[in-house]
Amino acid sequence: MKESDTNVRKRTDPRPVYIELGDDTDGAFHVYRTTDETIHVVQGGERVQKFVLNGRSVDDYVKFVRDDVEGREWENRRYVADDEDPFAALVDQLADATEVAA
Repeated sequence: MKESDTNVRKRTDPRPVYIELGDDTDGAFHVYRTTDETIHVVQGGERVQKFVLNGRSVDDYVKFVRDDVEGREWENRRYVADDEDPFAALVDQLADATEVAA
């Protein structure tokens, strides 16, 4: 193996390899892969989309799904964007988790 192979190089990034962003209202699961700066959208056990960030941030992607994608919203989000109050997001998440259907 060559030393430049990604599997051989020592990983120094303190972030986990995969960061769960959350689920959307279409039932898709969004995951950020830190090793290559990509977002993977998984639905029904298969990857249905891959987004290469190309210098954009994960926050930009989360805001894009939240604000710009018609008919798709975050249903169960685990990632708080940089323009949001983390405390308010936590309160919203706890309120959603404690709701009981009548």
